[in-house]
Amino acid sequence: MGFFEKDELKLLWPFYLRQVFFTIFFIYSAFYIIYLRNIEISLFQIGLITSISALAGVLFEVPTGAIADVFGRKFSTISGYFLSGICVTLIYFFNDFYSIILIMFCWGAVSTLISGANDAWVIDLLKSKNKKNLISSYYIKMNSFYAFGFLLSGILGSFLVKKFGLPIIWPITGLSLILGSLTLLFGQEHFIKKRLRIKEHFFNLIDHIKNSLNYSFKNKVILRLLLIEFIICFFIGFVGDMTWYPLLQKFGLKEHLFGYFLSGTFVLSIFIPYSIKFLSKKAGGHLNYLIAVVLSMLLLLIITFFINNLIFALIICLLFFTMWDFYNPIIKVVFQKFLPSKTRATITSLQAMISSMGIMISFPIAGFLADKIGVQNTLTIGGILLIPIIFLFLNIKNKT
Repeated sequence: MGFFEKDELKLLWPFYLRQVFFTIFFIYSAFYIIYLRNIEISLFQIGLITSISALAGVLFEVPTGAIADVFGRKFSTISGYFLSGICVTLIYFFNDFYSIILIMFCWGAVSTLISGANDAWVIDLLKSKNKKNLISSYYIKMNSFYAFGFLLSGILGSFLVKKFGLPIIWPITGLSLILGSLTLLFGQEHFIKKRLRIKEHFFNLIDHIKNSLNYSFKNKVILRLLLIEFIICFFIGFVGDMTWYPLLQKFGLKEHLFGYFLSGTFVLSIFIPYSIKFLSKKAGGHLNYLIAVVLSMLLLLIITFFINNLIFALIICLLFFTMWDFYNPIIKVVFQKFLPSKTRATITSLQAMISSMGIMISFPIAGFLADKIGVQNTLTIGGILLIPIIFLFLNIKNKT
């Protein structure tokens, strides 16, 4: 068997190519915290910016997911990427807190056109072609291409920031999103559009949302997975870029070197996804595997309390970021396993909305704590949030 399974490249090449384009030019992620701090925005204010973007997700996620279910996933996804590119590019022209927070709200709103629709588009396409066996391969390869793209992104970002300064991250990142939208124009879609009047569409959307929410809250496994999603996203506020990057800066990492560091975090990430099937099997299944990954994260965050130099900080940060490559593909497979096709986009959007709620609440809290007690202590406190996740995974294992 080659790198790609039978018919995989034929069906999925636009999605894989979009992932590569999207990540190579998506250079803002390594530098945006440093950029915002350089224009005198505090960590608490950065938390508010992230929170307001997440609020847009809470407000628009389920309606846009339902739109994708009723009007088409391809249209929704492509529109989301293109409009996101416009929003990100606009930040280049503004450097005050209120303008940035408004643009980030708009970005958060249009991003909801992507979150539920993108996965539903691919999953239903594969099912319509009797290629359900490619679902796991799709998530694993997307993670690998994501890592490969970001490896190059860090190097490109460091070069561009050194040559043109930090503001260059916004138009280049906007380009990544627009290129992604153009690539997806070539993607196939399995979708039967219903011919309804505007009034019928509206009531169809309302009924669809109600049915999807009822199904989600009555299904105990989905409900627990949604709770895990909320906690993990609340947790990210304490252990994301907003805390790790200031910690590395505190110990002396130069601005333009953050891109190279980001590239370094993705070297292993290119290959890690291909070990996941083996490790999951050895662990005794997806849920045991996820418990082991979360325990490893907890251990690394306990060690974080004892960091006292840049080399130590780089190693622990690198290992921690790597753990997400073990976690993300499998949690997606587990979640999608329990979703019916007709409400897949809406329930996936509900998941994204819950994610946005976790981020919306946690980032200002984490930013406030980071300003008051330091980023190192905030990282360690974040580890406590992993404990209930372990018990929820154990509970799901007992229910299935």
